[in-house]
Amino acid sequence: MTAALITQPPEPGRVDSAMSKNANWTEYDDLGWPIRASLAAAIAASAGTTTVKNAAGRCIKIVVTAAGTSTDNATIYDGPAASGIILAIVPGGGTIGNVIAIDLPFATNLTVVNVTSGPAFTIGYC
Repeated sequence: MTAALITQPPEPGRVDSAMSKNANWTEYDDLGWPIRASLAAAIAASAGTTTVKNAAGRCIKIVVTAAGTSTDNATIYDGPAASGIILAIVPGGGTIGNVIAIDLPFATNLTVVNVTSGPAFTIGYC
């Protein structure tokens, strides 16, 4: 059995050597999902349905990589194919590099439905 070490707070301006030198932590939502993306998937600017994750999780954000045509949007669903709850719509004709914060949980799966001239983007999720 070891004795407990009692330490005093460090003097102002000094760092206690027992503390971590870099503050690493992960924040979680009420459902237990990290609030920062740990995974990413690239979505092409072409017609198609992509199941990004086939389980529950959290959709964090999107980064637009190609604008697409202004009238063609991509839709992100909580559910299979083009059904379920719409989590977000990525507008075509947007600015390349634009970051869209979604920050929503999904219960069944993360599905993206894009059109022929829709935007290309990277989706961050966990």
